[in-house]
Amino acid sequence: MKIAFCGDSFCADNKIGTWPYLVKEKLNAKSIWKGVQGANQYAILQDAKKILVLKPDLIVFTHTDPYRLANRHNRPLGARPCEQNKHLDKVWETGHLYYEHLMDYGFHELTHISLVNECNNLCVESKIKVLHLFSFSTNELDYRDYKWDVQLDNSYNEKSLARISYDFQTPDNDEYDFNEPGWKTLPNHMNYKGNKFVSEIVLNMLQ
Repeated sequence: MKIAFCGDSFCADNKIGTWPYLVKEKLNAKSIWKGVQGANQYAILQDAKKILVLKPDLIVFTHTDPYRLANRHNRPLGARPCEQNKHLDKVWETGHLYYEHLMDYGFHELTHISLVNECNNLCVESKIKVLHLFSFSTNELDYRDYKWDVQLDNSYNEKSLARISYDFQTPDNDEYDFNEPGWKTLPNHMNYKGNKFVSEIVLNMLQ
């Protein structure tokens, strides 16, 4: 069995103890991994197309928020990074100016819905099993014109990964030694218990 993980920073780490690793091990599967820090939703769709060529048995998506800018430079152009890096070069500066002067939240929200549905449709057409997790939820962000949560038969909508990560930020009483290199940074934005919790969500969805 081959499982692919495709999405943003919530699946960007697949070391021992992370939720992609735990899912892979539980199912005794090989893994294809394409989690990218700061990925925008269009980039996630493009990565999914590349993954489909490899014919996995299952793809698990972590869909990001609607407001990151697709760009040919593969930069993580979100509002905060653009603000913080606007003095570094023209790409960051242009991103910052877009958010400051041109940003239309409704356009990005409707585009996001279309991109998520396209990810699902591509998998269905290819007869590949697919599960959808969402890194963020409409209800967690104040600025919105449209409700951009996508409800699918194969999606988990009870909590976003961001909401889950808030509950699993501290290493206290954790089963893993967080003094190990890498674990200090909370892989996939959560501690070991959080990663285990997400792995159980995925495994339960498969049942």
